[in-house]
Amino acid sequence: TALLLTIFSTPVLAIERLGVEFKIFQFPANAIPRIDGKADDWEMVPKEYTIGMDQLSDTVGGRGTKIDRKDKDVNVRVGWVKGLNRLYFLYESYDDFWDFNKTDLHNDIFELVVDGDLSGGPFIKQMHPYSKLSKEEAHFRFHGVHAQNYHIFTPSEGKDWAMVWGCQPWIKEMPWANAAYDYNFKHGQSGKLTLEFWITPFDYAPAEGPDRAVVSDLKEN
Repeated sequence: TALLLTIFSTPVLAIERLGVEFKIFQFPANAIPRIDGKADDWEMVPKEYTIGMDQLSDTVGGRGTKIDRKDKDVNVRVGWVKGLNRLYFLYESYDDFWDFNKTDLHNDIFELVVDGDLSGGPFIKQMHPYSKLSKEEAHFRFHGVHAQNYHIFTPSEGKDWAMVWGCQPWIKEMPWANAAYDYNFKHGQSGKLTLEFWITPFDYAPAEGPDRAVVSDLKEN
């Protein structure tokens, strides 16, 4: 099952769900989450900050598909620290069949889309407004430049922790992102996975690298 958490972005509107806001917890500067795959750093986060299955979409079965929580159950919490332009995530999931034995893109994933400055509009190459632009030009000049899309492998074995669907794979690497997992199941088994990670949202993230990139400026409220 692929789960999509759209924090700020959509191909059409600046905000995916009009009138809906996800709470992002502000961690104290002396309690920044350690990226170790453990959830103890997040015990201070109130329950109302949890995003559960009722807020997530099954992008394989189709939106509106009823999900049996005995089959798949997910909770997500998001945080930040004042002065750091990072978004921290705790992803906890139970699955009755974890699928991750291949090293290609075939994997259980958590898909995350972030548009840090609410720029709105399309961000994938197929939706570029200038139809005469070649696919290659649209990819390297446009795809993911102003809103970023992460296909996060749950879990990741024998490959990177995420695939960036865009022209800037460098955004998933240090010093722009970091991730850690905790689980004790094998492919095909059931069990609980804990994924802890942070990413950097960008107003502008070009293909050529971070030198000309513009990091989104995160502020209270």
